[in-house]
Amino acid sequence: MRALLNIGALGVLPLLCTGHPHQKPVRSLVDLDHFRLTPRATYVDSPTISSLASQYPSAGKEDYVETATRLVRSISPGTSFRIIDNHYTGDNGVGHVYFRQTLHEIDIENADFNVNIGENGEIFSYGSSFFAGDLPSSDPIARSTLSDPILALQRVVDMLRLPVTVDTVRTKSATSNSTYILQGTAGAVSDPTVNLVYLVAPNNTLTLTWRVETDVDDHWLITYIDAVTSNTIHGVIDYVSEASYQVYPWGTNDPTDGTRIIVTNPWDLAASPYTWHSDGLVNYTSTRGNNAIAQWNPSGGRPYRNNYRPSSPTLEFHYPYAPNQTYPAAYLNASITQLFYTVNAYHDLLYQLGFTEAAGNFEFNNGGRGGRSHDYVILNAQDGSGTDNANFAAPPDGVPGRMSMFLWVEPGSATDVIRDGSFDTGIVIHEYTHGLSTRLTGGPHNAGCLSTLESAGMGEGWGDFMATAIRVKPGASRNTSYAVGAWAQASKAGVRAYSYSTSLRENPLLYTDVNEFEGVHAIGTVWASMLYEVMWNLMDRYGVSSSEGTGLEASGAGSHRRGGFSKEVKEMDGRYLSLKLVVDGMALQPCNPTFVQARDAILDADVALTGGKNRCEIWKGFAKRGLGSGARFRRFRRVGSTTIPPGVCQD
Repeated sequence: MRALLNIGALGVLPLLCTGHPHQKPVRSLVDLDHFRLTPRATYVDSPTISSLASQYPSAGKEDYVETATRLVRSISPGTSFRIIDNHYTGDNGVGHVYFRQTLHEIDIENADFNVNIGENGEIFSYGSSFFAGDLPSSDPIARSTLSDPILALQRVVDMLRLPVTVDTVRTKSATSNSTYILQGTAGAVSDPTVNLVYLVAPNNTLTLTWRVETDVDDHWLITYIDAVTSNTIHGVIDYVSEASYQVYPWGTNDPTDGTRIIVTNPWDLAASPYTWHSDGLVNYTSTRGNNAIAQWNPSGGRPYRNNYRPSSPTLEFHYPYAPNQTYPAAYLNASITQLFYTVNAYHDLLYQLGFTEAAGNFEFNNGGRGGRSHDYVILNAQDGSGTDNANFAAPPDGVPGRMSMFLWVEPGSATDVIRDGSFDTGIVIHEYTHGLSTRLTGGPHNAGCLSTLESAGMGEGWGDFMATAIRVKPGASRNTSYAVGAWAQASKAGVRAYSYSTSLRENPLLYTDVNEFEGVHAIGTVWASMLYEVMWNLMDRYGVSSSEGTGLEASGAGSHRRGGFSKEVKEMDGRYLSLKLVVDGMALQPCNPTFVQARDAILDADVALTGGKNRCEIWKGFAKRGLGSGARFRRFRRVGSTTIPPGVCQD
């Protein structure tokens, strides 16, 4: 993209001299839900596209990018767009290609097109939110009416009540992609950036905006503010996701349900070829490696490299811990080690499920296997920036993720013992899953594809589902229910309105209940309840592994191969099959999907993996909770359905 404007033409120096001082506000942010983007995408699933694919023959099995490009040109003739350079082929054989609509060489930020190409080289499915309305004919770069990028930052700080001081801001020369770096702020983790983009507004008109990126600890925001007036915020995306629940380590629900053991060399070399304590360049003797770097962070600050982390020349991280200890610093080594272990174990499991380097996973050294490097996850144990919660910042591929695990000290709880979130596997899995779903949905370079209310709710639901599925033990039945956060809250009921259960009496949530919900966690509970139904249908069919570990090699059906799923998989462990279909569905679905579109993507994932062998189990699970074939998304009047398509369950 061209350089936008000469800084001198923007009147930056007069602004710096006359702008009123901005004191760092001691106040909370405004409710960001008021600024969420609205869903716009369409998703054309595999059954629907079969006739369309014949009209657009493949360009050859190896040239799936050209096949996808020709589809976009045929669907949106005359539209300007660019290919986002993160296309890849998943382990199910499906290629994923991503496009961004442009106008006057400027991105239309929420106008995306994702094309999925089958292993045979033909179009499998696609999603689009390309803008088809009236386009401004004049080039905005030629205008003299654009507001100052520093003014845009000041207005964002004021209007969102960000804890940032901007009275001595100066601009650094625009980068190659015409991004202004604003230096001299106080209160932000890194220098804010500003660049010009178009945005499709809720009224379906195209608006020129400044895209203002601000990382303020618990909120890493992308704010779209009017580029002419700087008076109107048209949308906000938050890379940081929070949770308020807890389960516990692999095979153990919480400290009252098991004992700590010593595990030796637990890594999967297919997923972590350098082990967990090397990045292929340096061998570490602390809780640092290619996938993560874990440390103590009692101050809650953002610098982490020099923070304390346990070290062992022999890599023996053996430290005492007792759940009734009252002084968290006394067991900080155990806390950091547990967090490091859980995240690495989950990284390796997700790798087997398809979250690889090319798909945008979190690794410092990708080893030439695709994707962008230098983005391990920063793990802050006993983080002092908050309590009774946790959060995860999930920026685009190539930028490190950041997980903050807090202590649980909620006043009025039934226990006066402080509880450490790092010992709760469920919290850690939920938080890391935000990174998974953000990177896979819309492609690794687009971190804004779970920003509408419904898609953000599904982001919470995926976290709950993955954590709940992983805690299911052999011997459990569909009559088993799981309360989320019971240990953290010292409450049998947990922190969700309902436990995860296949009983409609114990958990009555249906698709139409989303009409009444305004919070992402409530919406996410509905979505996770649906996925829980699907999982049990698959487990009833295939069983569940007796393995207590993270690998897939111990499948009861004996049909896995270590390091990934074979394309020829026909039968498998029902629990891990459900995880695989959910992960593959994330990669297929469009940017900012609805429940209906995400359901269709999971059905398509089963087509790609098994030829649709499990469509009956999947449809039954969704239909039971009101997301049957007649379900329709309407923003405030969703229509439920318990109908299963004819013939689906008659094989």
